[in-house]
Amino acid sequence: MSDTSTRCTIPIITLTTDFTDRDPFVGIMKGIILGINPRVQIVDLCHQVPAYNILEASFLLGSSYRHFPAGTIHVAVVDPGVGSQRRPILAKAGRYFFVAPDNGILSYPYQEEQADLQVFHLTEQQYFRLPISQTFHGRDIFAPVAAWLSTGLAPHLFGPRISDYLQLEVPKPRHLAGRIYEFQIIHRDAFGNLITSIGQEFFSQQLSAGSGERFILEIASQVIDCLKPHYAALREQPGCLVGAIFGSSGHLELFAHQASAAELLQVKVGDTGTITFLE
Repeated sequence: MSDTSTRCTIPIITLTTDFTDRDPFVGIMKGIILGINPRVQIVDLCHQVPAYNILEASFLLGSSYRHFPAGTIHVAVVDPGVGSQRRPILAKAGRYFFVAPDNGILSYPYQEEQADLQVFHLTEQQYFRLPISQTFHGRDIFAPVAAWLSTGLAPHLFGPRISDYLQLEVPKPRHLAGRIYEFQIIHRDAFGNLITSIGQEFFSQQLSAGSGERFILEIASQVIDCLKPHYAALREQPGCLVGAIFGSSGHLELFAHQASAAELLQVKVGDTGTITFLE
């Protein structure tokens, strides 16, 4: 039985991994998928996730999956526990499907789709590539399951539903005192922009709770006290190295004009700063 209410006319499978393009792993996964369903459209979402960084992969997936048509199948493989007792899973979250290891990589989508979420443990080996390698479940489990799912099979056919799936704590601003919060850098993009754990909704709520629209953000001895309307705005302020803007992910990000904010500030993913909302 298929779930036609959330399936694309032309099935789409996206791939997110930390495999890079140095080895043939991504191409092999595509070959497995196309061998099962040659009609599928495969989209490379990202293969440059920092090695083993499950939470950063989850952020990238969480900020991307909703930009695809309903019924898209998102395969995410950042899997330092491959071959161990960690489970392979399939999730139906809102209008989308996810195939991944049960290691927290779906934490951001889980958070967004908690009201409409079903998670299944992949146990039905007729949908796997056998024998199963101890080191490449992307090829032997996740790619073939996604391919079979794209043919219209219902999620429950792949294994039993579970409720004890692993969900990591998604970084959010941490209250320190008064109206002071600690934030974390959760992603550095290819341009050196630093995406923070400050979401737009949180930011707006804190501003509206005060008497104005004033804040002070501090990180690595840099002080920022206003938002910029666009990246080029820093060009109009000589001496101002780094600015703040709400980027396409819906998170506050720190940027430099045609330069790397990460290198200017010597800041990396996981580093923290503070933001104070003024009365």
